[in-house]
Amino acid sequence: MKELLSETICRVADATITLMRADYENQHPEIYRWDWQPGVGLYGLVRAYEVTGEPRFLDYSQHYVDRLLDADQVSYSINGSMLFEIVLKLYEHRGDDRYRTELRYFLRWLLRSAARCQNGCFEHSWTETDIHLIDQVWIDTLFMAGIVLADAYRLMARDDCRAEVVAQFAAHRACLQDPGTGLFRHLHDGRTNGHMAGAFWGRGNGWMAASTVDVLEAIGTGDPAHKPIIDSFRQQMNAARALQEPDGAFHTVLDDPDTYLEMSATAALGYAALKGVRLGVLGDEFRQVGEKATRAVLPNIRPDGIVDRVSGGTSGFITYEAYNEIPISPRLYGQALAILLLTEHLRLRG
Repeated sequence: MKELLSETICRVADATITLMRADYENQHPEIYRWDWQPGVGLYGLVRAYEVTGEPRFLDYSQHYVDRLLDADQVSYSINGSMLFEIVLKLYEHRGDDRYRTELRYFLRWLLRSAARCQNGCFEHSWTETDIHLIDQVWIDTLFMAGIVLADAYRLMARDDCRAEVVAQFAAHRACLQDPGTGLFRHLHDGRTNGHMAGAFWGRGNGWMAASTVDVLEAIGTGDPAHKPIIDSFRQQMNAARALQEPDGAFHTVLDDPDTYLEMSATAALGYAALKGVRLGVLGDEFRQVGEKATRAVLPNIRPDGIVDRVSGGTSGFITYEAYNEIPISPRLYGQALAILLLTEHLRLRG
């Protein structure tokens, strides 16, 4: 089984590189190429490298980042923050001070200059400068910008980054986590104090759960200041566990069985379950949640490594009914989240 998992991880990672080249590298470098989708794709590649040791996955990540650094095509936004996590990983694995310098500039912007909502959350910003999401909190912010803060604490002993990510989790919980179910809404609009459609979006809850375990791994689980993050995560995962289908998959709206089954949500929540067990913040019963999710995802990986049944980009501005109308297509985040799930499954097998 370990050999099969390793082979599948490499197959999905190689397909990720193929998608990256087709969608981004073959285009002239432009500022919007420093964005969240390639950042998440590369996050999967770096994780594949860290678990399999295959150098081509880190080499390609370095190639992509260097290409934009050389062209001076770096931009600051919440969504684009995930690419700075790749910069951090390159500094960790390659030791080049160029990456440390870029990371320090970015962290200065994120901590001092990034727009914030009235409740203290980072205002969700896109790379495109003509899109303004004023006073809006989105559920994927902590995956895009929280993980790099936590890793900056781990790698560079940046206590200010640890304090900020703990504060961001508290502020996001307050406005996005439903106290009755434990699940998270897609977004919060500070101007109306509402949640738009209010859906418990599957991949969105996956973003939150995956970011939680990655942040906890970086900042540690023993500090009492981190207990509210753990308690919130347990509440969310207990709710998700009750909504998992017998075949291991999750619906694109978690609590609505009339919506389609979706693999990026399944991979992210399965990953969070397995890693939560490894970190000791979830009971061993959640191992079954992760293993069932793995069994659901594996049949949806094509021979060429493309992950099927992944929903396309999903705005928080849509109606509730529109969540079930988002088309299915190969996506870099579907690739990356599948890699995270499979690498964690491999870790648990030694």
